[in-house]
Amino acid sequence: MRYCLSCVLTSVLFTSIACAADAKGLQLPGKIDSVTVYRGQALVARVVDLPAPGGLQEVIVTDLPVGVVSSSLFAESADGTEVRSVLYRERAVSQDVREEVRKLDELIRAVQDDQTANSRSLQTLAEQRAYLERLSTFVAPTAQVEMSKGVLNAETLKNLTTYQFEQRSKIADEELKLAKAGRDFGEKLVTLQRQRNELTGTSGRTVREAVVFANIPEKGGKLRLRYLVNNATWFPSYNIRGDAGAKQVTLEYNASVQQQSGEDWGDVQMTLSTATPSLVAMAPMLEPLEVALAAGAVPPASAVGYLANKSQLEQKKLEISNRRNTDNAYNMTINNGNASFGNGMGGKGQVAQMDADKGLNDIAREMQVLEFQAKDWQRRDVKQAVQDETVSVTYQLINRTSLPSRQDMQLIQVATMPMAAEFYKLAAPVLSCYVYDQATLTNDGKMVLLAGPVASYLNGQFVGGGQVPTVAVGEAFNVGFGIDSSLRATRELIEKTETVQAGNKVLNFNYHLAIENFGAKPVTVRLTDRMPTSKDNDIKTSIESTSVALSTDATYLQRDRKKGILRWDMQVPAQAIDTKAAVVDFKLKLEFDRQMNIAGMPVGGR
Repeated sequence: MRYCLSCVLTSVLFTSIACAADAKGLQLPGKIDSVTVYRGQALVARVVDLPAPGGLQEVIVTDLPVGVVSSSLFAESADGTEVRSVLYRERAVSQDVREEVRKLDELIRAVQDDQTANSRSLQTLAEQRAYLERLSTFVAPTAQVEMSKGVLNAETLKNLTTYQFEQRSKIADEELKLAKAGRDFGEKLVTLQRQRNELTGTSGRTVREAVVFANIPEKGGKLRLRYLVNNATWFPSYNIRGDAGAKQVTLEYNASVQQQSGEDWGDVQMTLSTATPSLVAMAPMLEPLEVALAAGAVPPASAVGYLANKSQLEQKKLEISNRRNTDNAYNMTINNGNASFGNGMGGKGQVAQMDADKGLNDIAREMQVLEFQAKDWQRRDVKQAVQDETVSVTYQLINRTSLPSRQDMQLIQVATMPMAAEFYKLAAPVLSCYVYDQATLTNDGKMVLLAGPVASYLNGQFVGGGQVPTVAVGEAFNVGFGIDSSLRATRELIEKTETVQAGNKVLNFNYHLAIENFGAKPVTVRLTDRMPTSKDNDIKTSIESTSVALSTDATYLQRDRKKGILRWDMQVPAQAIDTKAAVVDFKLKLEFDRQMNIAGMPVGGR
């Protein structure tokens, strides 16, 4: 048999360290002090108090969770302790590593013992029933013989018969009780096993530890152990509480956190982040770009078009970049400014990082060549491009909090932000007959609001749900507060004509918009409609007339009016029903080549 010398040496080193730790190491779990929750992972920091006297010692930080990323272990001094090395190890144990699971295991074993005792009692009753059957078989023939001889003892026969029936009745009652108990034990066992699975789902009988070799001051000291854990993530959600009378809105920014790392976070300083936890410090190397000329037409890079192809390449670039930053193979053990590759992964880590850098350069080359070759180049909307990428923000919670390892989502509050609000009612009868309460808010706080679901409350009543977009600091955004059931909007085409002028086809449309108010108070409504726009300006569109002037709001004129959106700020009297409704009549004109016809653009066609 051949042996690998390096493997033998590694095994001997690991075994010696493990034995030494078991023999004289300080077994200290430490206390989780802070947690940064990312999307999919969390960075946990434990503070370990080291007792006096000091000196060179191995500190075994115990009870690491099942979700720990072993190669992410990082130990550092908290007050002068000199950290020499850190090593991850696993040990098999007879019981589960978590107290909650151990208690459930004890209950499960107790129920299983009760099931065993119950089964044995049923077996004993079955044996008693069989004995009575044999006794009955013996008594009946014997009684017949004695009756034929005239020597039958009636009292003895009576006693035997009574005894058999009494015993059969007792056995039947006991069997019924034991059957019910067995059913209850089975149901209880299923419930306990389900609770055990739901508690963590991945807990096992393996102890995970960090073996830290440190030089501790004589008076004792502290060290900090950091590590990444998987199965942790968070998402933003909101409650918006509006007071239309006070023109005030309170936005409650919440985080739905899910953590199934296998450890409970109790009384910790928590930070939420959308950044990617990076284990690589150096930027990728930018290589020179070489191009060449080719005779004839260059085949298109993709049949899906420039923008779609560019988006695909950008997605690949983001995936490689994230993998480069987080891949465990790149991790290095770093202590007090001295770096060394941990667990023999250094060579592999360097190769993997070089492969990632090459992949990023290859993707960048494809993107630049696409720009050089594309015949259908279009400028991408910069704002939309930014929104498509993940916004990296970090929120540190003001108060310490606790978060146990559970399967369900847990809600914690990030901030409460009062905001001035401009309430208004919005009607778009081309889309719906309903009129909605809405408000324009300005994020005048100090934190970016990430896109997420929102539950809206108006004057203390829940009115519905919606979505909050990603909102930068200082940016305005709109939120909804449900349907105003006292208002109704309608839209009708009342006339259409078609003529030919100077070789062009001319279409004229007369539209009638109306808003009815069934309430007892007058209201102001933003009534909206739209006119068509043409990508190549081959269709001339114009509003020939309108019975009510379009809105002069500066924001509307700067943004929506240029996109063909029409808006009227309507005063709708109380009880404005049927013929008393507030109305807008407008005429729309379209002019284009008479050889052509109007064709609708597909969704996303722009």
